[in-house]
Amino acid sequence: MAVAAASTAAIPHEPVYDAWAWLVWGRELAALELDTSSGPSWKPLTVVVAAGLSLTGEAAPRLWLVLVQAAWLLALVLAARLAYDLASAESRSLRIAAAAFAAMSLVLLADDVTLWSRQGAAGMCEPLAVALVLAAASAAVLGRWRLSLAVAALVALVRPEAGPLLIAYGLWHWRRDPALRPWVAGLALAVPALWVVPDLLTSGGAPSAATRARRRDTGMPAEAAGDVLAYAAAMPLAVVWPLVVVAVVGVLASRRRARPAGLGGALPVLAVGALFWIATVAAMAAAGFSGLPRYLAPAVAVAGVVAGVGVAQLLGAVRQRRTAAAIAGVALLAAAAQVPSRADQIPRGLARVADTARANDRLRSLVRRVGYERLLRCGRLRTTDIQVRTALAWQLGVPLARVPSIAAPPRIRMTLVLGPRASASMRAAMRADGKLLGRRGEWRVYSWDCPP
Repeated sequence: MAVAAASTAAIPHEPVYDAWAWLVWGRELAALELDTSSGPSWKPLTVVVAAGLSLTGEAAPRLWLVLVQAAWLLALVLAARLAYDLASAESRSLRIAAAAFAAMSLVLLADDVTLWSRQGAAGMCEPLAVALVLAAASAAVLGRWRLSLAVAALVALVRPEAGPLLIAYGLWHWRRDPALRPWVAGLALAVPALWVVPDLLTSGGAPSAATRARRRDTGMPAEAAGDVLAYAAAMPLAVVWPLVVVAVVGVLASRRRARPAGLGGALPVLAVGALFWIATVAAMAAAGFSGLPRYLAPAVAVAGVVAGVGVAQLLGAVRQRRTAAAIAGVALLAAAAQVPSRADQIPRGLARVADTARANDRLRSLVRRVGYERLLRCGRLRTTDIQVRTALAWQLGVPLARVPSIAAPPRIRMTLVLGPRASASMRAAMRADGKLLGRRGEWRVYSWDCPP
């Protein structure tokens, strides 16, 4: 899987704001100099992984991208395999149809805020979270409880929305198997500690991860609970949620008829878990946290798996010439009608990543040309483009707090990296009173009131 991910290196890739921050923090953690006083919200697993990758030096960003892309490809395999296993009551050909639909529904997720095809190419953590969720579900379906519980804990170290589900899962294991109680107790202590303790010890009294996650100063629109529910409805193919209902009803009906449902008996639990995840994101949005569509990706991926089983059930009904044949035909036609438009998002998303990669390559070249010493000589380095501040911190080898962003013309001595997001007043002020140190493409570096 990693080889397949590495083979995508011909496509331009570029870590995004959060990914660069995790790489900076990972490097600092490996050096025991962690500073979380500035940057995005803290995510324990991503930073620990980045700490390991930092031992490779400048190769760490590329390796992080390979890891995330491998997780994305693995998620497709896991979705297909899980749907195949859950459709155990159907014939082999129908189980293959369930697997194909589950994988297709994951590929064709639509996210108007952050196109899904950018998730892997830009090094976001959602592909990792989706792969871990599907791996935990697969292990549980196969009865590998310790593995399932451990992987579920890893999910909770990537996405905080998994916390309530992990608590419920842990309590269920606590009651059902006393041998797992030490595991449950250890995870109950370790997971909250990894979220809270490192941030408290290294933030220097600055806002904690939770506080920063609630701040609405990122330039992104604030989401309400209703927005989150609308995202959940729009992200998957239109037929996914109806097919989830079909799959769950089919399993419950088979139980009432005293026919074995096979591993499909786990379907209602997975469907409820997906809905609970969505409800948690909506509740967090109502509480002031961000509720971006990509946070819903694990839940929607699970819904696609359950829907795949619904496809197998409907196709099985067609074989038996039951009235469900017409429903199956409509469902499959509806899914097919959306495929072209959804597939079109993939090249568009990759094109945006490519544009970002080329722009940031020009910025890195400019930074090398100006020289790290000249950039940091004033003691204060600022940028007009918040999205590149974490990348600059990685390149310069400084904490994130050393590269804040500003919007208004400066009043104090500093070096400024001016980019395409700069305001007209900032550009005018720099041209009038700043000293140009270098330019490349859309980027400029100015010194403002710095000594010669």
